[in-house]
Amino acid sequence: MSKTQSAEALLDALQSEGVVVIDEETDEVSTTEAFEADREVYYDTYVTMGDTEFHESVADVFDLDSAAEAAERVDELDVSREEFATFLTLRSNVDDSYTTVELTTMAQMATELGPETPVPDAVEHLDDDSYGAFVDAHDRCVVTVWKLFCDPCEAMKAELDDVLAAFPDGVPVGGVAGERSPEFCRSVGVNAAPAVVLFEDGEPVERITGRTDPSPLAERVEEVYGV
Repeated sequence: MSKTQSAEALLDALQSEGVVVIDEETDEVSTTEAFEADREVYYDTYVTMGDTEFHESVADVFDLDSAAEAAERVDELDVSREEFATFLTLRSNVDDSYTTVELTTMAQMATELGPETPVPDAVEHLDDDSYGAFVDAHDRCVVTVWKLFCDPCEAMKAELDDVLAAFPDGVPVGGVAGERSPEFCRSVGVNAAPAVVLFEDGEPVERITGRTDPSPLAERVEEVYGV
């Protein structure tokens, strides 16, 4: 039985396979654009899928007996959909000499080294663990949804000051990374980005998806909130 490669050796392997690149001046390690372009495809497929389908996919990929067993393993090992999508991306991009354990470790590395959150700094950063408290703490609030590699998201960020001005004074605005917040996206029925979800008394009362210019956004917000 071959010995599992060390973390250092696996990082070297990620570099040689074209998954990560190391900046010669800063020694900063980041994923390559080519790898991220491939990972985007798997993100779109797996990150927002429901629990049953996700567990069935995990069972199929790792040759487990059932989706129920997969669900137990996912909970036990705290495997995120993002890591699973990254694992599948790696498996399709590297040669078949790596063991499942090595690929899993490499996927965890690539997930950590990937691009930072797409959520702009001007809004409060939220995730599946924090959005509930944010919504419950305010009579009215707004949660925006952003994704990586999303041209409409970038276009909307270019007008972010005007977008934020569309919301009434005193209404806090948060943001989630759609790839990393599948629970939130499922709970409010959003499967695209950018998106704007208006909340009142803890409940989503309006969902606006796709790039929306500030002026029609402000009109819709006024219709919903009456201000």
